[in-house]
Amino acid sequence: MTLDFSRLLPPEVAARLERSKVRVDRLYGLPDRWLGRELAGIARRIRASVPEFASPASEGDGYSKHVLWDVVPEIARRLGEPLLPNESSDAGLRRAGEAELRRDVSNCMYNLSSIRLMQVVPEELQDDLHMLLLDAANGNPVVVALDRIAPPGPDADDRLARHLREVSRARGHVPTSSWNPDLQHPPEPDPSTAPSPRF
Repeated sequence: MTLDFSRLLPPEVAARLERSKVRVDRLYGLPDRWLGRELAGIARRIRASVPEFASPASEGDGYSKHVLWDVVPEIARRLGEPLLPNESSDAGLRRAGEAELRRDVSNCMYNLSSIRLMQVVPEELQDDLHMLLLDAANGNPVVVALDRIAPPGPDADDRLARHLREVSRARGHVPTSSWNPDLQHPPEPDPSTAPSPRF
């Protein structure tokens, strides 16, 4: 018998998690160009709502500002979304090859200050923020997009790919370096390992 921990959550948290699942599935199914637009929109809305992220030169949390002004826009650009002025101005990130891009994005996503962001981003954008902060193993759309533009090999050594292999194995799936919606569900039983019926 499996315990359903979602029943222990406050209603508003459970509702946000349910909205998140629906949105993750929708974003995963989008073509590249539209996924890029959605990601750019998340970064732009959050930046516009928080004075410390108002420009790339403003004071504020360095990783968060870098993700909102450079990392997410660069991923969106590579998916086909046109940039606004001052977006993706990090020349090293713009020139990065696939392996380097994966390493840089992995490090940035792991160093986001989630507590600080939750404090400064207004309530009406908390669902957007939740997408940005979502664990890679639960379908973070930034990581989904990264997998499209810089697909990880089966033994990719960046933190995101390693994390996904560990979690997919722990959930009973064949280890994978990139996320897909099947990872949110128990694996299908392998019929070849099912016990033979006894007569």
